[in-house]
Amino acid sequence: MEIKDIQSFLQMENQDAWILVDYENHNPAVVSLLGEKMLTRKIFMVIPSKGKPYLIAHQIDTVYLKDEATLSRFELRVYHTWKEMLALAKDSFSDYRNVLMDISENGLLPRVSLADYGSVAFVKGLGINVSSSANLLQTNTSVLSQKSMQLQDEACKLCLEIKEEAFRFIASKIQENGKTDELEVQEFIATRFDQENLFYDEPPLVAIGKNASDPHYTPTKDNHSPIQKGDLVLIDMWAKKKDPEAAYADITWMAYVGSAVPEVYAKRFEIIRQARDAAIGFLAEELPKRKVFGYEVDNVAREVIEKAGYGPYFIHRLGHSIYNDDSPHGPGANLDDFESHDDRVLLEHTSFSDEPGIYAPDFGMRTETDLRIENGRIVVIAGLQETITPLLKD
Repeated sequence: MEIKDIQSFLQMENQDAWILVDYENHNPAVVSLLGEKMLTRKIFMVIPSKGKPYLIAHQIDTVYLKDEATLSRFELRVYHTWKEMLALAKDSFSDYRNVLMDISENGLLPRVSLADYGSVAFVKGLGINVSSSANLLQTNTSVLSQKSMQLQDEACKLCLEIKEEAFRFIASKIQENGKTDELEVQEFIATRFDQENLFYDEPPLVAIGKNASDPHYTPTKDNHSPIQKGDLVLIDMWAKKKDPEAAYADITWMAYVGSAVPEVYAKRFEIIRQARDAAIGFLAEELPKRKVFGYEVDNVAREVIEKAGYGPYFIHRLGHSIYNDDSPHGPGANLDDFESHDDRVLLEHTSFSDEPGIYAPDFGMRTETDLRIENGRIVVIAGLQETITPLLKD
């Protein structure tokens, strides 16, 4: 995060300042701007739209805030008692009418909602209008660099190739032994990730039929099922290149252990395929014309599944932000009006998954690709599965 970029955003949005609150390095934005210092008392970090940013900090903590890097970017305003802290804040904020703080509507965005109730109430009590910093945060924490996008493309290509290898692995095991199992396939994919020097925070998900009715089911040494002829197989895999700027690939693909996919599976997959593509079509139409919000895309896809009668079985958001975090779940806008009401704008050079699913008691299924916004348009970067893949030839 760069202060000049933050101030440009504040000026563009007609905001007087961004007021951040922290205690013991709990706020990632504060840490990104200050570094991880040993701060043991409450601190306000204030970035005005113009002028030098400042810190309202306790005297004891100033020993860690007097380094050249900090003082070159921040003015120190020091307090001793809590009464001094509030008086200093009141005086410092006296010219502000509109500010951003780390809040979200009804606290629905946990990555954003880091400012405590009392601090927000105090600022509002000064007659200041407080709005959410959500879009400022994602502007500075979820936009991919050119290198990140290139590395994400490479990861998507590798994951799609490894997915095909996993399907061939299942087919060969079935033909040789009559079966394999979820754990063996999971280990095969993880080994291939390692061979390709890819990073992944958790092993891939491999699930058959009813196991796939749990979106986060994963095989373990103590709990896994055999894969045999006639089984429906879900593989969910995510990985990225081993580079600090690398963004994840995250895909889910469906296969059937047989030569012809049964109609019950094919028909249900067609519903989630239509939902996935409805989201892409909506983005393709709307992004060139206006700002699009995360919750809107979720609603478009969810409507398809609800109209087909499977609404109660689509039990998670449509998609999550993708960035270069350790986890594939990034800090930007999610495609979500289910788990939360994500009213953040979908930004240029951000990426997110598109993964509708139906998790009925008889069997579960999901299709997942990755999307990215480039030049104001939506780009599919991780392939589109059109039908369930039959693994055995006649």
